[in-house]
Amino acid sequence: MAWVRRVRTASGATAVQIAEYVDGRRRIVAHLGSAHTEAELGLLLEHARGMLLDAGQDEFDLGLEAAPRKARMVAPTAVPALFADPGLTGRGVEQPRVAAPQVIGTSSLLLYEVLAEVYSGLGFAVVEDETFRDLVIARIVEPTSILDTGRVLSDLGQRPASEKTMRRTLSRCAGRGYRDLIAAACFNHAVTRGDVSLCLYDVTTLLCRRRHNKVYADLPVMPMS
Repeated sequence: MAWVRRVRTASGATAVQIAEYVDGRRRIVAHLGSAHTEAELGLLLEHARGMLLDAGQDEFDLGLEAAPRKARMVAPTAVPALFADPGLTGRGVEQPRVAAPQVIGTSSLLLYEVLAEVYSGLGFAVVEDETFRDLVIARIVEPTSILDTGRVLSDLGQRPASEKTMRRTLSRCAGRGYRDLIAAACFNHAVTRGDVSLCLYDVTTLLCRRRHNKVYADLPVMPMS
């Protein structure tokens, strides 16, 4: 059975060979080259492993690009021995090393955490509804439908609630007075962050009325002491 062999050369490099045992004797099948750095050695070892693979064994194409593994250079022998071979470990079997990491997925978890902190900082956690919080954050990041909100939350690194749970959460908003709780939280946040003497807010999209192709909007002005 053939294996990948590493051996220290006279120039201080590490030679990569394919060897096999025939009648109890080691025979060099192929010499692939000599490496002077760990990166070069990793490429030579990867090439050698590819030569040892059975061409008849197919693999699934998962869309992942294999990264060459780094390997340590063979250190010079401190005391030469008669039968010592620094390129052999356990009858020519190379000790495996951890391959280079690969990115298999991404998420905007940091964005979610920042928005969640702002949400709590404004006092909106008073509603005590995590699903509602996630719906608010998803709406800020990408306004979309309830059916597509799960995708937005998944992109943010979260495990979204089911569509039915999201719809039930929206129904609870009116029954449990979420609007009043959030309005009170906004007011408390404003008065504790500075001097509030006049508050103007625009609710055109809620109070506009179309009459004879004309739009009349109420813009309340609320004086506050």
